[in-house]
Amino acid sequence: MMRSIFLKIFLWFWLTMVLIALAFAVVLNLESEVNPTRQSLTGDAVALYASSAAEVFERHGAQAASDFLRQLNQSSHIRAVLLSDDLHNLAGDLANPDSDLLAQAKSTGQTQIEMHGNFAFAVAPTQSVSGKRYLFAAELPRRAPGIFRGTLRQQLLRWTLAVLISGMVCYALTRYLTYPVLRLRSAASSIAAGDFAARAAPGLGSRRDEMGELVRDFNQMAERIQRLMDAQQQLLRDISHELRSPLARLNVALGLARKWAGEQATSALDRIEQESERLNEMIGRLLTLARVKALVDPPQHVTVSLRALLDQIAQDAGFEASAKHCQVHVEGAEDCEVRGSHELLHSAIENVVRNSVRYAPPESNIQIELRCDGKLSRVVVRDHGPGVPEAELSKIFRPFYRLSDAREHRSGGTGIGLAITQEVARLHGGSVSARNAQPHGLMVEIELPRASVS
Repeated sequence: MMRSIFLKIFLWFWLTMVLIALAFAVVLNLESEVNPTRQSLTGDAVALYASSAAEVFERHGAQAASDFLRQLNQSSHIRAVLLSDDLHNLAGDLANPDSDLLAQAKSTGQTQIEMHGNFAFAVAPTQSVSGKRYLFAAELPRRAPGIFRGTLRQQLLRWTLAVLISGMVCYALTRYLTYPVLRLRSAASSIAAGDFAARAAPGLGSRRDEMGELVRDFNQMAERIQRLMDAQQQLLRDISHELRSPLARLNVALGLARKWAGEQATSALDRIEQESERLNEMIGRLLTLARVKALVDPPQHVTVSLRALLDQIAQDAGFEASAKHCQVHVEGAEDCEVRGSHELLHSAIENVVRNSVRYAPPESNIQIELRCDGKLSRVVVRDHGPGVPEAELSKIFRPFYRLSDAREHRSGGTGIGLAITQEVARLHGGSVSARNAQPHGLMVEIELPRASVS
């Protein structure tokens, strides 16, 4: 299926030009080639040839007349014969001229022309200076329209050149029309991938047509989006940094309060400490999310072994899972390697695993499967928890999105981890998706391009 607008426009333009040329050629070919005016001109020419042949014959003889008619055949492709008044062949090689046409010309004393296929047959009566009468019979090739003249090879060459030239013209016109659209598409793809500094070619904005207006509007929109995103990221960074200072003072005050307070205040202080730690974690994740969103490429380009990374994450998550008598297992391929930031990839996958540990029921398992398929490596994390409503699956990667505030509060979730995972996957040229497992549980799949494929 053709999905390229350039190819579609180019082929339609080219096909239209070729069809117009063919229609023009057919119309010319269907026209009557011997209209009255042209027939009159042809008759005058044949009469002139007849008079010349008779004069040559009388002055120089039959051989000279034959030579004259042979030259006429070579120069104009006209085969002719000179006959006496009693129809004896005097010169020429045209065999069996039309007897009816000869009789009409002899009786009327006028040139007679009749069409037969690709040839016209003509008979012209003539009288020499000496008074003798002759008949000149000729076979004339019908003159085809210009595009059908010549041999088959010449016609093929002519049509090939015409098609090639029309193709070049259509290509140039199509490129002129679609180039702004292709540049806009490229810029839009870059913005969708997170490069908010991408713009359509500035030179296109100087055009004074609708395409120029579209390019200018697109670039203005892109600039506004970039300003809004920059402002959003700056706001997140500022808020996160500003919250760190009072949080640090709160922890100092908490330590002093534990020294001064009695046994009765212990549970309240423990609660304050728990919420303080949760707030500190949220601020850290906010800073990570802001930092990742601001990147266009990974800050490092090292080769990362996914198997070793998963083993490390499973070991760390196992301590948290052991509190619920759960286990974390790594299964699948021996190893896959990717290029990027070890720190960011570790954070992205760990967020998914820790999320699965939070929602896994007691005494269940969390499986981490590594698959190497062609040019892609896939990390699939599955738990046996309650899963997610189908309508909510595409929303769980949004920052601060929560299925249930009460559930997030009990699990200790911040609603930012999966958003970081999605941004890290995007940054490494991959993607992340989620689906419900059967009979229950959630599966989160992270796709990343492999560093090399043997």
